[in-house]
Amino acid sequence: MEVKIRLKKLLAEHNLDEHGVIQRIAADLNVNRHTIAKLYNGRTATVSLDLLSRLCTWLQNQGVGAEELPGELFSTGRTALWEAIARQQEQVTLYLGEYRPTKPPFAASRWISTRDSAVASTIIQQLSTGTETRPLWPGLTFAYIPFRYAPGDPTVDRRLLEEDAARAGRIFARLKATPKPGTAIIVGSQRVNYLLELFVADLFGCPSFATPSGEPAVPFFSVYREMDQHTPSCFGGPENPFRATDKSTPGLHYIDERGKWATCQWAQDQEDAGVVISVNDRRNRSVTLALFGFSGLATRAVAEQLVLKEHLFWPPRIELKDRETGVYICKLAYTPSDPGDEWQEDTETRSCDVIALSEKTLRRFLH
Repeated sequence: MEVKIRLKKLLAEHNLDEHGVIQRIAADLNVNRHTIAKLYNGRTATVSLDLLSRLCTWLQNQGVGAEELPGELFSTGRTALWEAIARQQEQVTLYLGEYRPTKPPFAASRWISTRDSAVASTIIQQLSTGTETRPLWPGLTFAYIPFRYAPGDPTVDRRLLEEDAARAGRIFARLKATPKPGTAIIVGSQRVNYLLELFVADLFGCPSFATPSGEPAVPFFSVYREMDQHTPSCFGGPENPFRATDKSTPGLHYIDERGKWATCQWAQDQEDAGVVISVNDRRNRSVTLALFGFSGLATRAVAEQLVLKEHLFWPPRIELKDRETGVYICKLAYTPSDPGDEWQEDTETRSCDVIALSEKTLRRFLH
């Protein structure tokens, strides 16, 4: 485990990272400026207990809470995702798409998909286990994002879409207008959870519910199957308009480390894909997770990977504008189901390759 000194980030979190702060600390502690500069830039391998003690005292005098020190001066190379959420001791809100069919005999029904419900159960179980440092788990609430659809019909009623998108937009606007400590977890693709569409559009700085013209605005694209709802999206549609070949291949397309489009092709009960987006906003002490699959089965599989391989998704890869952000493509392969096994509840995941989008790609696209 690699231990890092995060003096610069701690100063920024408490609005102390001002011009001349290195010289000021050095003068107040009566140490060489280059010693503090190395601490500030994370380029020192050791720090004496005497200097650490004096630095903690200085930080306390500037308003940093004694309970934060010296722990917040250090970070490890990998901080467990669920530990990071539990450490906040703030509210966790799970956002799920709520199906509202428009055709009989289900027109009066409302439901959450079985696989999204399984994802919610997985997350609840993980949070409920507690952690070594925080045995009590944070409060959990659910928020449902309604969307209306006609079962078996891939066409989208524009009027209903606009009304449902506006409702989701008001929820997202409240989240943006009043940021507060806590965790938001968005589950499901843009076809079933319109909050995801708004989150991705905001993250990458493009209009929601519309395919971008010209250059791509988002470094991944979901090419729908014929049977899917053809929801207009900034990162989805019946074909990828930014490719010359394979533009209609169903599955998840993404920009690889060479800057070229690559494909995680969908094949029923064989191959699939999903995406995890993690955002750590240190200034507002908030975490946002979005997890979604090309299919509902993939959404469930991705949630399982968050539990089994959480170190691959956290901490986020790059820091821009006080936010750490990571985008991870999950390439899935399934074990074929046994038609003779009546007790097999769902197709099982055989393998999951997690592909972290490169820092170069993220800096190119993030807004």
